Amino acid sequence: MPIETIIALIGALGVGGLLGNILTRRYEQQKQTNEHDIKIFKQSNEILTEQKLSDIANFHLFGDHSIVGDDFLLLTRWSVFFGEIGNQYLDKKINKQNQKLLNDLNQLTEFIATNFFTIIGQNPNNKSQYLKPDWNLDRGNPSPEQVARYHEYAKELKDLTRKTINQYAEYRLAIKRILKI
Repeated sequence: MPIETIIALIGALGVGGLLGNILTRRYEQQKQTNEHDIKIFKQSNEILTEQKLSDIANFHLFGDHSIVGDDFLLLTRWSVFFGEIGNQYLDKKINKQNQKLLNDLNQLTEFIATNFFTIIGQNPNNKSQYLKPDWNLDRGNPSPEQVARYHEYAKELKDLTRKTINQYAEYRLAIKRILKI
C-alpha cells in the first residue's frame, strides 16, 4: 500500500492527530527532495550520460590514451554543473556519492589537462589530444627513459579512469535505489 494511501487513511479516520501531521509533513518534504533531486539528475544526464562516460573511458582513455576536445569539455561541464550550490542533491546519500564522484572526476580531468597534448604536425582536423605523445613509441621517437615514464603515466591514467568509472557506478546505484530512476 503506497504511503500516500496510509497517510490519507490516518487523516480520514481522524487517528493520530499530531502523528498524522508529522507523517504528512515528512512525506511532503521527502516528495519535494525527490522532485528536486530527479530534476538535478536529469539536467546532469543531459550533459554527460552514463553511456557517453563509458565511451570516453573505454574507447579513448583506456584504448589509445587520447581524448577528443569536446569530450573533455563534457567532463568539465559536468563538474562545473555540480559545483553550483543549486545543482547539488538534497538527499544526503546521493550527495555523498556524487561528491566522491566529483572528486575522482576532478582528479582525472586535472591529470588530462596537464598531461595530454596534440601530436606535433597533427592533422588540423584531428581534435584529439594524447597522453605524452612524444613519449609514446607509436607517436614519437622517445628515449627508453621516456618510454618507461610513459608507462607510469599510462598506469596512473588507467587507475584514475577506473576509479572514476567505479565511483560513477556507485553514484548511479544510489540514484536508482533512492529516486527509482
